[in-house]
Amino acid sequence: MPSVMERSGSGVLSRSRAKTVTNGNSLPHSEEESSDEEHAHDSMIRVGGDYQAQIPEFKPDSPNRFNEKDHRSMLVWCPSVMLSDAMLDEYILMAKEKHGYNMEQALGMLLWHKHDVERSLADLANFTPFPDEWTVEDKVLFEQAFSFHGKSFHRIQQMLPDKLISSLVKYYYSWKKTRTRTSVMDRAARRLVTKREKEDSNDEVEEAEPGSDSDFEIDTKKEAVKPNPNNSHADKAAASRSGPLKKENLGAQYRYHPLRARRRPPKGMYLEQEDIMSVSASHNAGVLTIRQLDTQLVSLKRQVQSIKQNNSCLKQGLNEGVANLKPSETAPKMNSRWTTEEQLLAVQGE
Repeated sequence: MPSVMERSGSGVLSRSRAKTVTNGNSLPHSEEESSDEEHAHDSMIRVGGDYQAQIPEFKPDSPNRFNEKDHRSMLVWCPSVMLSDAMLDEYILMAKEKHGYNMEQALGMLLWHKHDVERSLADLANFTPFPDEWTVEDKVLFEQAFSFHGKSFHRIQQMLPDKLISSLVKYYYSWKKTRTRTSVMDRAARRLVTKREKEDSNDEVEEAEPGSDSDFEIDTKKEAVKPNPNNSHADKAAASRSGPLKKENLGAQYRYHPLRARRRPPKGMYLEQEDIMSVSASHNAGVLTIRQLDTQLVSLKRQVQSIKQNNSCLKQGLNEGVANLKPSETAPKMNSRWTTEEQLLAVQGE
């Protein structure tokens, strides 16, 4: 196959040379002819030794081989036969508890002292381990840098110069799993707001205005409103003219009174004005109503339990089937004697 390609390439080259020779005797080329020749020369398949790259000779023991690499990885740990797993665990535990080293730093110190545990333990106190802890300020800066630069950790490192890229990548994956829609700044602000609300609830006493604010919000959805048939058409026309209505922001009216916003009943619980009036009628009315509700709850639980028992009995009956209710089939007895009725039937059949 290479010989065929070389022949074809040599043929193309010979044809091109022949063209140049014939054109050399003729008049000078115009710009169009030169452009056509360049286009044909570019579309030509370049085969042969002239078009091959010159590969230098390989020198495995050359000292300049590693000088070109500026950022080389550093060996942190290499296991040794001299150390057992129990000795390593004890050394790492002592380095963590006594000097605050992590596993990688402790093993790096041990490798530096050529697997000598006593020398490395004595040298641990002479250095301060590099902290890998992330403060709230670091987390906020990381979130801001990530929102600006994305996954470009080199640019993120410019905002956090005391963090290595490996530490940034490690924190990114842990933050990616646990992050929510709210950021660290929002969570910190929410904690401050809740703390202030607790302090205000303990110190501040609110003065209730008569007829303006109540302790609980009465659910107005439960009150039935009778529609007026005369005004139904007018309401529809007004709704079509006005368009979609915006819901009022209920949290805006409680902006300066955060305690009132938390006085709503839980989800699924509704309060009516009649119940509130009956409870607040006397001092013992609340206790009596609660007792009545407790008795109703107990009776309802008993009904539920009895219904469950009946259902279990019915299921058990269904599982047993109808085999016990079927009548027993008696096997017919074979008798060799002929009765008078059988004899008459046999005579009539003849």
